[in-house]
Amino acid sequence: MSSLLYRHVLTRTSSILTIKRHLSAAEFSAQIFKDPQSAEQVHSSHAAQLKVDDDGTQSDVFPPLKGLPEVIITGRANSGKSSLFNAVLGRKDLIATSSKAGKTRRLDFFRVGAAPGKLILVDSPGYGNRGRPEWGLLFNSYVKNRQELKRVYITFNAKHPINDRDQRMLAHLSRTLFEVLSTNWATSSESGHLHLPRITQIQPVITKADYLPSTTAEAQLVIDRFKKEIHSAIRLSLEDSETGRLGISSEKLAKLMCLSPLVTTVRLNPPFGIESVRRNIVEACNLPG
Repeated sequence: MSSLLYRHVLTRTSSILTIKRHLSAAEFSAQIFKDPQSAEQVHSSHAAQLKVDDDGTQSDVFPPLKGLPEVIITGRANSGKSSLFNAVLGRKDLIATSSKAGKTRRLDFFRVGAAPGKLILVDSPGYGNRGRPEWGLLFNSYVKNRQELKRVYITFNAKHPINDRDQRMLAHLSRTLFEVLSTNWATSSESGHLHLPRITQIQPVITKADYLPSTTAEAQLVIDRFKKEIHSAIRLSLEDSETGRLGISSEKLAKLMCLSPLVTTVRLNPPFGIESVRRNIVEACNLPG
């Protein structure tokens, strides 16, 4: 299984590089995000809509959106995720922002590009002191069941070190994604038609980078600490997930599952790191140029 997983990643990367031989990375993402005014909210899913059937399965409350690839954004409350992704979409207030933690109480679906669109960006409730169990249930149901999901973005405020809530969220998210991976692998094995499972990766994003130390060396130390603690939280959670039955160690799976952090801030003029996030989204969705 380990070699299959690595082959899956390498094949996918090769496909993306083949596409990008004809376009620079900046030109490629610019095509997708070139018309900010065409981005619009197309659906909201509320926790109250989520119902559990007698057999324990959850009813699907998420919309059919023509099979467009999707990415979802989460983060600790007030980590700057809404401001960041408004900047990614080229808009100031498409995604609601607030100084009050826990404002987002649903999953909001935003189409990128004029109809029928190129991809869907999903904004989710922040976690932390003001999180609600029902919001978490909605998020979990989406991550576990949404076939269109390609990548999970999680924001961290550069001003605040990773805390126990962040670690619990990373652990929970990685275990959930491992469950999806394991289930897909088992299903293909039982069917006799073995195929590579869907690997949904986690992309950490460090926001408000203007709070980092002013010297490059000191700033890099902070970024490296974020990277180390994020990877450690995921690896430790996977050690309890029996990754061995898939033929891969928790260390290797953690590296496949979680990418290196992107560094951003919208508090500078011009904003820093936005194009990197856009290119990352386009790569995650494996979009043609």
